[in-house]
Amino acid sequence: MKERKFVKEAVNKLLVAEFIRKATDNAGFGGIEMKRTPFGTNITLYVNKPGLVIGRHGAKVQEITDELERRFKVESPQIEVKEIPNPDLNPQVVSKKIALSLEKGWNYRKAGNTSLRRVIEAGSKGVMIRIGGKISGERARAQKFMYGSIKYSGEPGRSGMETGFSIAKLKQGVIGVTVRMLKNDYKLPDVISVGELPKQEVKEVVSQDGAKGE
Repeated sequence: MKERKFVKEAVNKLLVAEFIRKATDNAGFGGIEMKRTPFGTNITLYVNKPGLVIGRHGAKVQEITDELERRFKVESPQIEVKEIPNPDLNPQVVSKKIALSLEKGWNYRKAGNTSLRRVIEAGSKGVMIRIGGKISGERARAQKFMYGSIKYSGEPGRSGMETGFSIAKLKQGVIGVTVRMLKNDYKLPDVISVGELPKQEVKEVVSQDGAKGE
């Protein structure tokens, strides 16, 4: 019974995250954090344009809150909307921008290289952009655009990397855009910083014959 309850809660959490992502997609959805407390469920949304999520007099965010209670049975949801400090360092926002560029008719190389340059200029320590699907020709394939440090496994891959995914709907089919970024505040285990050694005091010693030494 405990296992079923755990699985059910995990599935419901994913459904809630997917619903919120779709509901705030036009505002530049950048991520979500959910925490259960004795007073209810705290939900923090990170978006590029908070005003579009909040709505006039809070109508939009109240609509989302009501839907979470009615449809997903979320206990007393409390939604907080925060603006993303730098959208070019948020993988979800970057992947969405690339998908929109592709839907507008941009070539996949132009969309990938332009986004990569913008992310680098924003100060990213590492980024990988993968555009996959029928990007050229009838056969599906993938193209990667990379810069800096990218971790795929171990603790750095789990805790140090953030991932965003979006899709572009084109005439030839669906194009998937995956963006992975190394968190700027994450310290890699192989990076070692050495501080300056403390300066030693030099004492002047006077010998009996009057000569000075150290």
